Amino acid sequence: MANLRIPGPTPLPPQVLSSLSQQVISHRGKSYEKIHKEIVTNLQYFFQTKNPIYLLTASGTAGLETAVVNFFSPGDSVIFFTCGEFGNRWAEIGKRYGLNINQVKFPEGTAVKKEIVQQILQKTKKLSGVFITHNETGTGVLNDLFAIAPIVKNHPDKPLLLVDSVSALGGVNLPMDDLKIDVLITASQKAWMSSPGISMVAVSEKAKERQKNSKIPRYYFDLALYEKFNQKNQTPTTPAVSVLFSLKTALEIMRQQGREKIFKKHFELRDYFRGQIKKIGLKLVVTDKEASPTVTSIWPPEGVDEASWRKLLREKYNLVIAGGMGELKGKIVRVAHMGYVSKSDLDQVVSVFKKSLKEIA
Repeated sequence: MANLRIPGPTPLPPQVLSSLSQQVISHRGKSYEKIHKEIVTNLQYFFQTKNPIYLLTASGTAGLETAVVNFFSPGDSVIFFTCGEFGNRWAEIGKRYGLNINQVKFPEGTAVKKEIVQQILQKTKKLSGVFITHNETGTGVLNDLFAIAPIVKNHPDKPLLLVDSVSALGGVNLPMDDLKIDVLITASQKAWMSSPGISMVAVSEKAKERQKNSKIPRYYFDLALYEKFNQKNQTPTTPAVSVLFSLKTALEIMRQQGREKIFKKHFELRDYFRGQIKKIGLKLVVTDKEASPTVTSIWPPEGVDEASWRKLLREKYNLVIAGGMGELKGKIVRVAHMGYVSKSDLDQVVSVFKKSLKEIA
């Protein structure tokens, strides 16, 4: 079996794999409603929120689109603070739906700076929303929402704060209610140790009020429909029942471990892996202060083609890692350490790196 170290989908624990073999059930029956309620309750524990959480059978990107189409109207002024490919994609979604966008880009491999956020917000009027990526998967950067969120919430226009935590939530502390985040998005195939196919979207009461005035057409992603069915512990259309089996089981495992222990584990694995990478002479893309706890980006040695290196790792050593994206495509490699992962898994990565670089150099 391959050592799968891409930032989603991520490996599944044995109990989660077993759960996928269950026979499917009716999504309009009591058995499903019990599962749905349990999943949402456990997600609220990790989101650290009392807000409703909607389960969309869709990718994480669909969750990002849902956040755009439900709370704004064409022409609304919004800001996207971005530092990589996934932030860029979210901004592109907003642009295609006719929002008046100010995209504030930070160099890829660096985090969004709170001082710049403060400066931009101070001179922005009639602001409807602020969008930010918590964990930029494309570069392995963690943005400091504890520093940035209060700045956004102090803006006189009371803009909505929308956060993409697709590749961090579940593995990284992000208390939705304490930070007054209005819309928070994640997806099942990342730190949640589950199969791909479910996007989870939590929505504050303030955002639900804004939703009533949104003029962007929508149907499948209309959260008013999801709210109606959520009251019955159901979804508007047929959900990916088997994926929800896996998510239910993964959440049970995670609840037993406790969120603080899980958060601590991800930071410890980040620091351990980064230390090991430095020891073998490889250079890291992101500084220690801004580094993601779920994915690490690495510069290949000078003269080593990253695509050829990844091919060798995959075909000879059964190690699957990711390449760069956006402006860093073809320039870096990325190694994930989220969800079902141990030091032993990362030791295998380091060992294989050392062997393979002797061959390809």
